[in-house]
Amino acid sequence: MKRLLLILLVFINMLSFSAMAQDRTISGRVTSSADGSALPGVSVVVKGTTNGTSTDADGRYTLSVSGTPVLVFSYLGFNTREVTAGSGSNLDVTLAEGSRSLNEVVVIGYGTQERREVTGATTQVTAAAIENVPVAGVDQALQGRAAGVQISQNSGTPGGGVTVRVRGSSSISASNQPLYVIDGVPMTTGDYSQLDFGGQSINALSDLSPSDIESMDILKDASAAAIYGSRAANGVILITTKRGKANKTTINLNAYTGIQNMWKKPSYLNAADYLQVMREAFINDGYLGEDDPWTATDFGNFYYGGFDFDPEGVDTDWMDQVTVKDARISNYELSASGGDAKTRYYVSGNYFDQKGIIIGSGYERYSGRLNLDHSYSDKLSFSAGVQLSLSENQRIVSDNTVIGPFANSLAASPVFPVYYEDGTYTYPNYFYTNPVAEGRENDNESKNLRAIGNISARYTILPKLNLNLKAGADVLNLSERSYTGDNFPGSVGIATQGSATKTTTLVSKRLLEATADYRWDFGTNSYVNLLAGTSAEENDIDRTFVTGQGFPSERFRYLSSATSVNSGSNSITPYALLSYFGRANFNISDRYLLGLNFRADGSTRFGENNRYGYFPSVSVGWRVLEESFMPEVAALSELKLRASYGITGNQEIGDFTFLGLFGAGGYANRPGIAFSQIENPDLKWEETKQFNIGADLGLFSNRVNLAIDYYIKTTDDLLYNRPIPTQNGLRSYSSNIGSVENKGLEFTLSTVNFTSDNKGFTWNTDFNLSFNRNKVLELYQGQDIFYGFGGNSLVLREGEPIGTFYGFKTNGIFSTTQQVIDAGRYVDANGDDNIDTQAGDVNFVDINEDGEITDDDLTILGNAQPDFVGGLTNTFSYKGLDLTAFFQFSVGNDIANPAMQYQQHLGAYDDNMRDIVLDRWKKEGDVTNTPRATYLDENGNNRSNQDRFIYDGSYARLKNLMLGYTLPGTLTQRAKIRSVRIFAQAQNLITFTDYPGFDPEVNFAGTSNTTIGVDFYTFPQSRTFTFGVNIGL
Repeated sequence: MKRLLLILLVFINMLSFSAMAQDRTISGRVTSSADGSALPGVSVVVKGTTNGTSTDADGRYTLSVSGTPVLVFSYLGFNTREVTAGSGSNLDVTLAEGSRSLNEVVVIGYGTQERREVTGATTQVTAAAIENVPVAGVDQALQGRAAGVQISQNSGTPGGGVTVRVRGSSSISASNQPLYVIDGVPMTTGDYSQLDFGGQSINALSDLSPSDIESMDILKDASAAAIYGSRAANGVILITTKRGKANKTTINLNAYTGIQNMWKKPSYLNAADYLQVMREAFINDGYLGEDDPWTATDFGNFYYGGFDFDPEGVDTDWMDQVTVKDARISNYELSASGGDAKTRYYVSGNYFDQKGIIIGSGYERYSGRLNLDHSYSDKLSFSAGVQLSLSENQRIVSDNTVIGPFANSLAASPVFPVYYEDGTYTYPNYFYTNPVAEGRENDNESKNLRAIGNISARYTILPKLNLNLKAGADVLNLSERSYTGDNFPGSVGIATQGSATKTTTLVSKRLLEATADYRWDFGTNSYVNLLAGTSAEENDIDRTFVTGQGFPSERFRYLSSATSVNSGSNSITPYALLSYFGRANFNISDRYLLGLNFRADGSTRFGENNRYGYFPSVSVGWRVLEESFMPEVAALSELKLRASYGITGNQEIGDFTFLGLFGAGGYANRPGIAFSQIENPDLKWEETKQFNIGADLGLFSNRVNLAIDYYIKTTDDLLYNRPIPTQNGLRSYSSNIGSVENKGLEFTLSTVNFTSDNKGFTWNTDFNLSFNRNKVLELYQGQDIFYGFGGNSLVLREGEPIGTFYGFKTNGIFSTTQQVIDAGRYVDANGDDNIDTQAGDVNFVDINEDGEITDDDLTILGNAQPDFVGGLTNTFSYKGLDLTAFFQFSVGNDIANPAMQYQQHLGAYDDNMRDIVLDRWKKEGDVTNTPRATYLDENGNNRSNQDRFIYDGSYARLKNLMLGYTLPGTLTQRAKIRSVRIFAQAQNLITFTDYPGFDPEVNFAGTSNTTIGVDFYTFPQSRTFTFGVNIGL
């Protein structure tokens, strides 16, 4: 920190240098080479500077310059042009459509680079791909847009978490989420909720408005990401927000509104079918005779000891009771940008509102952004940006739990009404509660106030030497409140006269950073760009948790009104990071490219023996077509070969994991303290080594662009709780054990199929495809690690991928008693009659052939890793019409759905059941895949870890379909409006899948590293229809 302050003082002294005056003005008009039409919003920048402007509605621009500079003209969908400004004052320029420019600038760590010089594996997603998409978070809008990036919405919960994996899962206990950097400031992205909503996570990226994003650059290999060192093992996503251009003020209004509905609703039993299955189960197990009477009242008397209501004629569709029809979603955004040659600004305000498709859920966000750029002189410039947001999330218990309105609606018996005659809620089975009460009587609210900001200065010491200073902060204040009223059935509500929990979490990040960059030219078209820098980052997390119960009225829901405060706690956990980094990018003769990166990170999260980590990388590139010996091929416009190797780290673990700790304890009813964590001063980073080779191919003047990458990514020193003998007083301690490997192949194809030369018709296609093979290479002493439902439904095993399902194999249903006898299952190992297995039961495979079905027969059943994922976008336009169709797909992954244990129980529980049970085994000789009805289930037909409940999770989804129309400029300009576009779109319109659950996009316990691909009552996604307008003034 002292070094940074010293640099800051030196920088302030430099402010006394006088500014060089800009001595003339250039103006002109930018048009399309295809039809001569004006191009509004074209960026016009003096090359190598921040001095720039943009064209107005008529394509005109004005810019103050010195000398005869090179002007760079860039516009989305057109080739970038560099034009030298002569001595005249007028410069008209035409831009050609369609091809991808090699001079296009992409964002890299701590700077930018022209695409032709990039030697790492990167992907850029522009604003056009994500604007107007009806989602809360920018990460959701990235889904299917980039090769090597697998994004899955954990559920359809409004404002809920998203799982992002860049080139596979690299860790089993530390975070697998990428690092997000917004305008140079690393973001806080963890889930800091202290309330348990079934493992449902809050998405910190939902605080950002997608309409404020200019581009998102994804750094995938080590050469691109190593500049971020200890936080780059999972990839880096650089978010660049929109900034103003030197021009008259332009105002943009973007708005859409629409409706959401559950895209798929599986069928469940009605009351008559439900009662029949339960009757059959009791008869099969000898509790009823074939001729015994059976009505809803008889069922109630048998199962519950009687009903305190008349059940006859009751047939409740509980899912219909908790589902919101046509739930509204709306977004309104107003922005203004402009400025002059010295000062430029961008300011925006956004309101987003999403009602949940399940009662009691919803998400609302207010946000605003201000970005300023000021050129004090040709040597000194300043930039600043700040975003403020307030989000309110109405949450319900859902995902990965048997409670909550959604899970309870699937389980509640249809013979129960919603209310008793006196208007109070019923209690429709033993293990759950009333789904409607769950949604209406629980008040769970999360409020998040957030500020993200930065201020920076750039000073040109020498013509090619620049000093940069940046200060940034990200402050997140999360306040959560949960209240269960005394109208809620059960002990939580009525018995306690209401209960409440209040939590606050304050997360603050402060960053101070200094860099210097220098360009040294040597030889013809040869130069090196050098960067050196240092940064200091401090983080604090302050948590408070208080609970109470006994409230005098439903109107008094805050803890100050509670009769008693049950518990309270407070904790503060700080950590810090001190870093030094550098980079050298060589371009020799515009043919040979070399990139060198290095970063040293010191983190307080690791033991004193491994406090610092060192992360180097090297990359090379060869632009083959620039060689004189290469023959000219008309179709070829670019061929670049790339290779890289580097090391990155992962520090996303607890703040005090390496320390020896004591905690509260007691003995013989006396208070005391006890050893709670063993010290490990050798604890260190997870280290990821990655090798990448790739090629970039451009055809037909870059109208066709293909990028291919192959990588091998190995992570060593996995952080995990290593088991130890219990005589140490603890069962485990944190250490570095094991390794994981990811290998993959990525394809990115962009084509301009037709340009506007074809009578105004254009057609562009973007396609990406990714293959990744994940494998656990090493675990502590080669021991398997079992986890998941029942403790052994998933396994980490050497040679197998993360997310491997483990359980019993089945071989259909025993159709006859003779089949049971032939399988050796009619008698047990001692030769005695085995009445546990009968005709109609599941035929579990005896793996070890010992004549019994035990845990020794457990085996691998599949895994959650897909064979390949990808996305396909086609964009068509004809005159004012535009149509975009975006498909996203995942193929080859399995999904475990242990909830089917309850939804196909056939009498073992009192839950309602899926209609698949109507095809159950009923009599000798029946051939079916659904077992018999049984109350006792002595064969274990409903055990959760069996392959009957593991399904092919492959799917292809028409993720977004948008149709728009832009009104003719001759019409809008009469009203002094720059542009008007109206559009309609559908999100999650069609899904092709064989998965029988609600949605194939699932991840158990939010963003869990290991329990992936598990669907346990996951909140489903919605199908959304919206209508909107984009107005430019």
